[in-house]
Amino acid sequence: MIMSRCRRPVASDGLRPPWWRLGRGSSDIADDYGRSGGTRFRASRWRRGSAQVRTPEQSVEGHFAMTPADSGPDHVEGVLVVGGGYAGLHAANAVRRSGVPVTIVDRTGRHDFVTRLAAVAGGTAPTEDASRPIRSFIDRVVVGSVVEIADGSITIADGRTITADAVVVTAGSAPSRPPVDGIEFAHGIRSAEDAIALRESIASSPSVVIIGGGATGVQLAGAAAVAHPSLTIHLVEATSRLLAGMPGAFSSGAGRILEGRNVQIHRGSSVERITERGAVVDGTLLEGLVVWAGGFSALAQKYGMPTSEDGRILVDEALCVLGSERTFAAGDVAAHRGGDGDPLPMSAQIAVQAGTAAGCNAVRAVRGEPVEAIDLRQLGWVLDLGGRRGLAQVGPINLATPGADLIPPLLHDAIDLKDLVEVGGVRALRYASASVRSLFACRLPVWPSRRR
Repeated sequence: MIMSRCRRPVASDGLRPPWWRLGRGSSDIADDYGRSGGTRFRASRWRRGSAQVRTPEQSVEGHFAMTPADSGPDHVEGVLVVGGGYAGLHAANAVRRSGVPVTIVDRTGRHDFVTRLAAVAGGTAPTEDASRPIRSFIDRVVVGSVVEIADGSITIADGRTITADAVVVTAGSAPSRPPVDGIEFAHGIRSAEDAIALRESIASSPSVVIIGGGATGVQLAGAAAVAHPSLTIHLVEATSRLLAGMPGAFSSGAGRILEGRNVQIHRGSSVERITERGAVVDGTLLEGLVVWAGGFSALAQKYGMPTSEDGRILVDEALCVLGSERTFAAGDVAAHRGGDGDPLPMSAQIAVQAGTAAGCNAVRAVRGEPVEAIDLRQLGWVLDLGGRRGLAQVGPINLATPGADLIPPLLHDAIDLKDLVEVGGVRALRYASASVRSLFACRLPVWPSRRR
């Protein structure tokens, strides 16, 4: 355990405020943010079964009766989480399980299952697998784009400022956009919206050119080849091997699976320009729908926070933003490092670990307790290439060889289920992917949805 600047003093009488004893569904005092008739409101007492007070301008979802608040920035008690991705949901879940109020602010109000998007875009998974409303997992949600973050507060694009006892930042990354002539003609795949639009485009195209032989590009090529056997697929990678940042066996395994599906792999190739007809690669025009799968970049500079050269938020060992006292960062937007000091990859696995840890430390900071140093580790890799084939390495165990490649899709599904249950409980099994549901001879049970 370490001491950090991320602290918040306890009340002068040494007792926790009444709202601290809140559990989910409690009748104690709770705060939330809302608007009605252009007047600021702060949530008062929880009323079971009460109607939801909403107007066109109101962007908070929750069963709260509203009473006018004091002038100044709106305030939410507890922890405010920016972003509803893997890091954001796990941060919010860690806060909620501690009994502390938590609110998520997200641009769309939906949680995108990023690890499923390649399958959705490629056509091996239905569009319903792409995303779910964040409200399916967390009760209190603010829909809005965050444009600025200060210590303990955020500003939304419409000018509203919201303060909280602690803030966890988990949003702020996007597909990289290199200085390639014609990059505007390339389709991206980062969000559920991207994946669904790309799915329709691939289905109506005779050929596809996927630029980037990393995890996204390889999984998309694998899924598209399974769903559309007659589709001509080009996979372009600048380095000499696919999946360059992963174990060496993954490169040969991915090549074997993809080439067995007639995917044309262009290793050590550079993209000169992109046109409406396709991509010019090493002087040759590869005709088809162009998909840019060349990785992601953090864009945290827009928040006005300290960042590394690659745009990720600088954090200390406890994931507290440097120079802040009650603001933390986790996921792709944060500059996470392993125990050896080396940068950690942008992966769902690291996002889940970091989100959970940041949520726990945010609770400690609000309580005035010392926060803890975090040890993040990339424990392995699991990729699903569609067609019940994949690649995995868990510790020293390599599952990228013929025969063994049947196991990774099952691991992928198991991890997906584990993630759902952790953030939404048993009821979240209703959001299991189509590949998981297909494994059961009978239908998974369906529980009533959250009461609105």
